[in-house]
Amino acid sequence: MKKRIVSLLLALALLVLPVLPAFAAEEDPYTYVALGDSITTGVGLKDTHFSSTAKSYDVQENYHGYSKDCYVARVADALGLDRDHAVNYGMPAAMSSNILDLVRTGSTASGVAYYDLPTLRQELADADLITLLIGSNDTVLQLMGAMGRATNGKATKLLIPLLTGTMRELNLQTLQTLKKGLENLDLTPEELKAALKLLDSGMEEICDQTRDQTVANVEQILQELRALNPDAQIILVGYYNPLPFLPTYGRHFRLLNRSVKALAQQYGADYVSIPYTSIANDGHPTVCGHKYIARQILRPSASKRLVFSRPCLSGRVFLLSCVYFRHSASKASILTTFSCDFPRFVN
Repeated sequence: MKKRIVSLLLALALLVLPVLPAFAAEEDPYTYVALGDSITTGVGLKDTHFSSTAKSYDVQENYHGYSKDCYVARVADALGLDRDHAVNYGMPAAMSSNILDLVRTGSTASGVAYYDLPTLRQELADADLITLLIGSNDTVLQLMGAMGRATNGKATKLLIPLLTGTMRELNLQTLQTLKKGLENLDLTPEELKAALKLLDSGMEEICDQTRDQTVANVEQILQELRALNPDAQIILVGYYNPLPFLPTYGRHFRLLNRSVKALAQQYGADYVSIPYTSIANDGHPTVCGHKYIARQILRPSASKRLVFSRPCLSGRVFLLSCVYFRHSASKASILTTFSCDFPRFVN
């Protein structure tokens, strides 16, 4: 009798054991997809992989080989994700219309953004977390085009190096290059007048026109994402001012942030504010700037649905956030103590 019972138990074990791995295999791994422009790419950081092509940029190597210093890598590390489960779809020069095309069809070919991502829609449909940081280029590229037209193309030769990282760091060589570029502009009185008018009243007109279109595109992007993946956590990252020396831009991005924050609430996304991002001369975040963006994404208010594999990091993020807000009156000492964790204010 005893032998029969043992034999029966062994038979049951042989039937059950093959089923257990099957159940384990069915559990899908946590995945993260980051959508954005050159900020998401990590332009200006070491080990960022992208190169110019005849029409646009080649960033394929950067999808999974992005810099360890960019905010995407820092969020992925906090979640314990390897590069196979955290993909960086940051597209240099992309505008919100380009990202809308990509989300809808997997490809885009307008402006200077020519990208083809045949697996993007499926990856978005399978993702647990999607971050969206897009829209700054909508105004910046329009401004560049208008300035080029106002100066008959002369200003474009100076603006492109400024915005593509050639003069990213402020040093003697950069200042000499900038001085030489300004001297070589050789604007006529009419061109100078047109440029100054653009920087005054013309900029406000451009900002007002592009802001409405950006908000409309972001709303459609959120609609598409929700249709593809109703269950994903979507984090909509706000805007910092890449040109803080232009007062019109400050107003523009305040209004834009207000609008996209409302959209996030409407479509069940989490809105993350990044107004104090530390930036280099090219308008892209520094290493400290990327740390700050990642920390904002990982704040308890935004990351309440995230699954951390490193509780110590999320705890440190929460602690530093509390220290920052509780001691806002003594920002100078905090900035000194956490020189890389708390960036300089640019707005």
